[in-house]
Amino acid sequence: MQTIDLELTNAEVEVRQLEARLRVVPMNDAQLAEALRRALDTKRERLQRLRARHASG
Repeated sequence: MQTIDLELTNAEVEVRQLEARLRVVPMNDAQLAEALRRALDTKRERLQRLRARHASG
């Protein structure tokens, strides 16, 4: 039986939200764009760790 890992699901949603937010950043707001990119990188790393943990468990 397949279980739903809510932490994994939430992490996937957070990554998608940041990706969407990054697409609509005003062109003149480089500081916001850079902050979103850093946050997105961090969230993607976390998502990879959760996927690996989920796949091994």
